[in-house]
Amino acid sequence: MRRKAGTMDTLANRLMRWWHAIAPGRDSVARPSDRFQAALLALCVLTALAAVPFAAAAGSRLYESQAAQSAEQLPDRYSVTATLLADGPELTTSGRSGAVGSPKPTDATWELADGSRRVGRVDANEGTHRGDTFPIWVDRSGTPVDPPLTPAAAVVNAAAGATGLWLAACLALATLYGSVAFVLNRRRGAQWQREWLAGQAKRAHS
Repeated sequence: MRRKAGTMDTLANRLMRWWHAIAPGRDSVARPSDRFQAALLALCVLTALAAVPFAAAAGSRLYESQAAQSAEQLPDRYSVTATLLADGPELTTSGRSGAVGSPKPTDATWELADGSRRVGRVDANEGTHRGDTFPIWVDRSGTPVDPPLTPAAAVVNAAAGATGLWLAACLALATLYGSVAFVLNRRRGAQWQREWLAGQAKRAHS
């Protein structure tokens, strides 16, 4: 509880210092660079908040596009069982992670909804053998295709897109503020050092 209270007090003190830097009173000792940095921080925060509706609008447009794509794909694609006519690619691992390589086209056959059979090439995982079966997606013509986009996936993609766009804006603002603060801190440090050296020189001659 004490640590939490101390954190809240520190945050409150920082907010008060920033506010006094932006709107200094008559007896304020804030330097122009302090006021500029505080004003820039306030501007970055306001810009980040203002970016929320724009990111939401972009996510909404993405959802509309993907929802239409899902509605078009779902009735046109269905799952069938493919049987390999040849062995799949040999089992390999890459690097220290031990990750298995990507699937590769392999001869296979599958039965369509009307009972007819098709022969073609489908993506088979490494280590599979002739006679192995696994589900694939086909369109109305019986051609293998990617799985259809589901409504749930459209919602997730839209939310991820909107969130990613807003976070990218926040990252850009944070980079801008951090760069400016770094430059200002270096200038203030150099100015403080010059003032300290001047004070030391004045004491040496007094």
